[in-house]
Amino acid sequence: MDLTNLLSDVKKILAADGNYENLSNKEIYTPSIQVDRRNVYFILHQTNADGIVEKSLVVYENRLTSGDFEAVDSLDDVDSTLIVGELNEHNNDALAKRFQWMRPTSRRNYKYTFGLGDRLGNASNAHLRLIKGRGIMPVLAQQSIRELVLMHRTNTDVFQSASWAVFEEGFTYGWGADGDHVKTPYEVDYAVKIGCSMITLDCTEEINNEIVTLDDAELDKRFNQLDPDQIKYFNDTYLNKTFDLGDGRSVKFTKHDVEESVLTFYGAILFAAGIYEKFVVPYNLDFEISMDETPYQTTNPNHYFFANELNRRGITPVTMAPRFYGEFQKAIDYIGDTKRFEREYIIHEAIAEHFGYKLSIHSGSDKLSVYEIIGRVSKQHGWHVKTAGTNWLEALRVVAHKDPDFMLELYKFSYENLDDVKAFYVFNAQTDGTAPKPADMNKDNVMDLLDNDDARQVLHTMYGSIMNLKHNYHYVYRDKLWNIILKNQALYDRYLNIHIAEHLDLLQGVVKTKQEAQEKHEPKTDISKESNQELQASTNK
Repeated sequence: MDLTNLLSDVKKILAADGNYENLSNKEIYTPSIQVDRRNVYFILHQTNADGIVEKSLVVYENRLTSGDFEAVDSLDDVDSTLIVGELNEHNNDALAKRFQWMRPTSRRNYKYTFGLGDRLGNASNAHLRLIKGRGIMPVLAQQSIRELVLMHRTNTDVFQSASWAVFEEGFTYGWGADGDHVKTPYEVDYAVKIGCSMITLDCTEEINNEIVTLDDAELDKRFNQLDPDQIKYFNDTYLNKTFDLGDGRSVKFTKHDVEESVLTFYGAILFAAGIYEKFVVPYNLDFEISMDETPYQTTNPNHYFFANELNRRGITPVTMAPRFYGEFQKAIDYIGDTKRFEREYIIHEAIAEHFGYKLSIHSGSDKLSVYEIIGRVSKQHGWHVKTAGTNWLEALRVVAHKDPDFMLELYKFSYENLDDVKAFYVFNAQTDGTAPKPADMNKDNVMDLLDNDDARQVLHTMYGSIMNLKHNYHYVYRDKLWNIILKNQALYDRYLNIHIAEHLDLLQGVVKTKQEAQEKHEPKTDISKESNQELQASTNK
């Protein structure tokens, strides 16, 4: 690298007064340029012989402070030093001391927030380019412990990927980092120590799902085994009571509602209260409570009971995620009666408004049939929607275009080994006749796998198995898959943007129906006809 020429580029940046369109060095990623007095910072993109973009941090700073950065190469210039360094944790920390917006912040003052978990670690740049100007705060670092384990990643890795993307895109609006679906104090502590601005407390192991299966006689028997003072409190507070939520909306508790709510959720409430006191208050975290990782719907009385008992303890989460009516399965659209969903969602929203928090929609990827409802009903107080894994499917869409034979191999492996992940995910995809059979797939129809619900779920849930399969100490698929994605990052970015734009347009009321959202954006099957160079030029606009 010619540092003398790079120093000349820095001088041009200082003289440009914010207009960088005419910079001759096209390797300088202009959205990343930050000028602070006589100091300059930016990301350099250099394409190697394999066609993969390699990124470096360039810093031009006063010599007295430039030692904060780790340099691969450097050049002195009067009282300043030009540094070229890696995008590593040390340099990220040094840069974040200069630009606080590189660190995650609270969601509390943002009306609309959107979770964008990134399993592979290279989707955030595309997402940030899409979300700029939409008035939505992204939660970028959002990986559950389960996903970290399956991908052999750490919270540090996830956090760093997000923070570097924020700097690279010059995204100063604010972003969040979620310790997602943490279940134990140990996992919460891990998320806190790495710098997460929020936690999503998964109460699954503290929710007694068996209660929902009991008949009324058995339910009553178990409820009456509680301490007399507990029985009296719950009955006095809830039994046959109607709670006004305003605008003609209310929640009424029958005997069954009271007993079911107490026996199912009271242990989870006490658990959440303990985590709140030990971690949320001392570390000023955004608190989300997840009730959705269960096989049974959270009824309106269940939701009100949980929220009211938290409120009695002085606890108001930032967001709460009930398990809504219908199926919010991974990687496919909503399954269920949308009219009933809307009726019940209206009451859930009223409960959230009554207690002062927002609803959170989990497994939010691809639920295009209900986004318009969510956006319209939650318009006054906002929403939080979580997406994550279907970014992986957009990566596989790139693979299917660029190496159809390899994609067919990945699908055959996933189809034949689906039992590996049935303990982790709830999904309809089966291999007994509903999912496409590998023998029926070929180069001509391979793209259909990314649009077929059953095939999507097979591929979506098998990401960990695909990425970590080894033979004779070598990865079978990982390296080849990464090579395809990195060589075609611009194509991947375009797919990611189309995918999430469909979500956001419905949530924000830009379009009203799933069909409108899909028709508005460029068909994915046509994109691969463009050259990678054309795609990259489009991305950089």
